[in-house]
Amino acid sequence: MDKIKQLSSETAQFAKDIENEAKRITWPSRQEAIKSTLAVIVISGLFAAFLATVDSVFAWGIGKLLG
Repeated sequence: MDKIKQLSSETAQFAKDIENEAKRITWPSRQEAIKSTLAVIVISGLFAAFLATVDSVFAWGIGKLLG
């Protein structure tokens, strides 16, 4: 029975800790979120283009080597 009480109190403390941490969250403004999202999209696009270029160069090189 003591283990159940201990588990119950630990669970309650855990829930209180989560609530306290959630109060400390600072959310970005709408403009900050939009800027960050656009930055991620642009960087992802550039990286995808780079990888596509590298893939094409390797495919061309292997085609010349084996072909």
